[in-house]
Amino acid sequence: MIKNKKTNIESENKMLDKQLNTMLTSIGNNTIQNEVTSMGIVQRNNELFQGGNFKYNNDSIYSMLGIKSPNAILTETRGFDSVDRINSERKRLVDRIILPLANFKNLVESDKEKATKLDKKKAKENNKAKPEPDHTIKKSNDKIIANAIRTTANRVLYPSLFIMTLDKSNYKFDKKVVRINLFCLKNEIVKSIFGLDNDNLKKATDSKVYFMECNFTLLEKLTQKYMFNISIDRSITATEQSEDLEAITDEATSGEYTTEKADKMMKSICSQLTYLDDNNGLDAILKVENHLRTLTNYGVTLEEIVETARKQSKGGVVKDLYGSWVVDNATSVELKGNTIEDLTKAFNKQFKIAV
Repeated sequence: MIKNKKTNIESENKMLDKQLNTMLTSIGNNTIQNEVTSMGIVQRNNELFQGGNFKYNNDSIYSMLGIKSPNAILTETRGFDSVDRINSERKRLVDRIILPLANFKNLVESDKEKATKLDKKKAKENNKAKPEPDHTIKKSNDKIIANAIRTTANRVLYPSLFIMTLDKSNYKFDKKVVRINLFCLKNEIVKSIFGLDNDNLKKATDSKVYFMECNFTLLEKLTQKYMFNISIDRSITATEQSEDLEAITDEATSGEYTTEKADKMMKSICSQLTYLDDNNGLDAILKVENHLRTLTNYGVTLEEIVETARKQSKGGVVKDLYGSWVVDNATSVELKGNTIEDLTKAFNKQFKIAV
């Protein structure tokens, strides 16, 4: 029995690829190192702030938030009444303090309008006409670096402000982490983030302080609970999920088209539509359905299918195709409405339905 077990282990070990394991382990380690670096940025931001140097030209935390002391930072952020306000204030502070201070003014986001689909299409065609592989790779690498720097600058902003609001006796930076005194936090926050109870901790120790180590991810979560009110905190989570989905969509709709990619996108879209239906996101589904009618190649292809029937029947068979559904052209009516409420009103008006 023991011999068979040993043989199985040896057989399994022969199948393992050490090089692949090393590379994937490296990815994980690099991610941890990025977290450590982000904590280092928070610490440096705080050092600059304590020394009166966390500013660029005439822009500082005080001037941009309209406050006079570090204690007022918390009052200000808890007064933000929407996720949009939180994001816009973060953008202002990152663009006008953090990025310029770090000599990255070139990464400050412009308020100019984004390129239209036509502009992007023309640029893509021009790039195809003059293929420069080295330039393409460099451009891609530059974009990856710029996105990583800006994303990190955004992530560290509010954790930095959180540390700035605390009394110096309530935190200690220690190598890769920051140690936070839990007794300076509300018990509900301590329970939510650390799964501990301040009342029990105070009974178990005679000390007036109880420090808990936080890596950068924990500090982010703590900041979110501490700096914003509960309803906004929940909205932030939903917004982050939405932003993740948007990023995934941007990635999926760029690059080379393949049938495999199309199949995966189709399955994802179907799953998303089912999610909307399960959660009564009916207006969103209607907008998707209406959008299908505006697609150029898809619409032309369906029209070509029914046009053949019109020609061969000399106008005797006049139909319209909506996906797999066939309707008589003579009785086909287009109603205007991008919400279920508007569609209902348009339907009732068109067919004189009493309500």
